[in-house]
Parts: sequence; C-alpha cells; structure tokens
Amino acid sequence: MTGKPEFFLKFIIWERLIKGLLLILISLKGMSLMNRDLRQVVDGLIAQFNLDVDRSVIAMTLKKVGMINGHLLFIISIAVFLYGVLDLVEAYGLHKRRRWAEYLTVFATALFIPFEIYEVLEKLTLIRGGALILNVVIVIFLIRHKELFPNTPFLGKKREVRP
Repeated sequence: MTGKPEFFLKFIIWERLIKGLLLILISLKGMSLMNRDLRQVVDGLIAQFNLDVDRSVIAMTLKKVGMINGHLLFIISIAVFLYGVLDLVEAYGLHKRRRWAEYLTVFATALFIPFEIYEVLEKLTLIRGGALILNVVIVIFLIRHKELFPNTPFLGKKREVRP
C-alpha cells in the first residue's frame, strides 16, 4: 500500500483535518460576534487594514453585512461548525481506513460539486476552479482505490466466527 495512492489519501486526510479545524474556528469567531454591531466591526477592519471603500467588493460586503442579524449569524455559525465537524469525522475515518468514511467522503464531496459547477459557470476564478477540480479528483480517487480500505465492518468491530 505504498506509492501515489497512499500519498494522495494522506493529502485528503490532512486537507479534511485542516479545513475542519479552520471551519470550527471560523464558526466560533462568528458566534463571538453575535451581540455586536457587524457594521462597526467591518468598519474597524477597513480602518485597520486601510482598505479602499470605493472598490466594488468592499462596498458589496458592507451592504451585505448590514443585512445580517444575530439570529442569522447564529444559524450560519452552527452550519459552519457542523460542516467542520463533518470534515474532522471524515479525516478520522479515512485515517483509520474505515469503509464508512470512504462512502461519507465521496457522498459529502460529490454533494457540493453541482454548486461548485454553478459557481464556476457564474464566474471562473482560480480558487473556484481549483476547488471544483480538487473535489472531482477526490471523488474519482476514492471510488477507484477501494484497496486502500480493507473490507472492515461498518463500525470497525470484527465479528467472531463460531464453529
């Protein structure tokens, strides 16, 4: 089990682990902003980083931040937190070479591919295109390399064979 498939599986594990941790940190930061005026927070960031407010991206962000209330921020933070936990579960299961983790990763990754295609068709950027390509490659890789996941039972417990 050495070589390129093993290396790419380790890459997927690390990608899920790092992304999961980052998403959880982002969600916790989002929850810490729930009782604050988001417009004031964004204004402080603009002043701190000396950003040009006339740029369309920053102006659009300011407009959208004004529409977010505490309840919506809480819902978004919970969703981001759960997505981060899902990534951590996938990373753990892939690390332990569990068949359920392979299926979960393929399903969870493939689920977002149509949305990523839409985003790429909406506006092609390096990050959007790269994310789409990476996720398609991950799904194809996991489907083609079943040998990386031995035929383990669903929960990893081995059944005893009785004579």
